[in-house]
Amino acid sequence: MHFKRILLAIGTLAAISCNNGNKTVSNDSTAADSDTALTVAPNTNSQLDVKPLSGYFLKNTITVNDSLTFWLIDNQTSFDSLFGMAKTMNNTIDKPDFGTQIVVAATMPPTFYGTQIQLESALSDDANNNAILHFVATSNPDKSSASTVPLWLGAVPKTGKSTFQLYTGDQLTKTITTQQ
Repeated sequence: MHFKRILLAIGTLAAISCNNGNKTVSNDSTAADSDTALTVAPNTNSQLDVKPLSGYFLKNTITVNDSLTFWLIDNQTSFDSLFGMAKTMNNTIDKPDFGTQIVVAATMPPTFYGTQIQLESALSDDANNNAILHFVATSNPDKSSASTVPLWLGAVPKTGKSTFQLYTGDQLTKTITTQQ
């Protein structure tokens, strides 16, 4: 047992002594003797605070023709003209505060395939004061006997965002400029 430990120690010392004392070269471009310029670009994107709103449906007086339609709503009157409350005994209705929030809405034409719209990512481009939202729509492969109108609602803080870039997957679908 001691022989194995001694042999291991001798092997380790031999490996250490084989280091010829060569000077290692630093790859650090910030070293004093380096003539390479270091370019640093700050990441100006941050996570956008989005509060999903549930308990609403698109009123049947609204016709949606595009594959994915977006709205920005900044007042209660406009909101009430587009959406109705789907109140049951068990659910709670999330109410937006239009004094501090803007509502982002995404909807599609009626479908028989149980399509759901989901927010994939929401970023805030702090350098340009823009909001970047990526949406995806998923559906069931089986056809249902009744159609539904897919709807996603979310509230974002009024922080002076001037432009909302709304994407379907990676495809820019709509850009909306607002005054807050």
